[in-house]
This record gives sequence, C-alpha cells and structure tokens, in this order.
Amino acid sequence: MNIFSSLRVYAGKWAVTNSRDFSQEEINAVDSATVVDSQYGSSVCFIMKGGGQTFIPLSTNSTLALGDDVDLSKAKLLTLHRDGDADIYRVEI
Repeated sequence: MNIFSSLRVYAGKWAVTNSRDFSQEEINAVDSATVVDSQYGSSVCFIMKGGGQTFIPLSTNSTLALGDDVDLSKAKLLTLHRDGDADIYRVEI
C-alpha cells in the first residue's frame, strides 16, 4: 500500500490562467472604482451605474493604495486557477 494514497492532498498555488483588459461594455457599466479594505486585503469597489456595488480583490502586484481611484482603461482582469477550487478574479494595475 502506498502511504500517499490514503493522505489528503492539499491544493497547490494559484496560477494566472488569463489576463485581459476590461471591455468597453464593462467600463461603461461602472460609475466609479476605488480601492477599499476587505476581508481579502485590498479590493476594488465598483459602484455600478445601474445601482449597487460589487467587489473584486486587488492583485498583490498592484501598487495602488486604499482610497485610490482605479482607471479601468489601464487595469487588467486576472483569472486565477487552482486544482480543486473554483476560479477567482483579481484586478491588476
């Protein structure tokens, strides 16, 4: 018997599987985007033109600080994947 077949395997590191610009449609739907503090560290708070707000965590490679406005025409939307977990998104600028 192989000892490793009976042990739990923990997920590996998150890896970027896609990086893209925000589409013009996405940019047009946002009234403002600001860096805020969240349970995941810094996140971008998107105030939507249609009402409400939503959040996407900020990439750890970002140089923005809390309270900074995010220029979506310069930002990238990253998709990260790790086996065993659903994909997650990060904003990088």
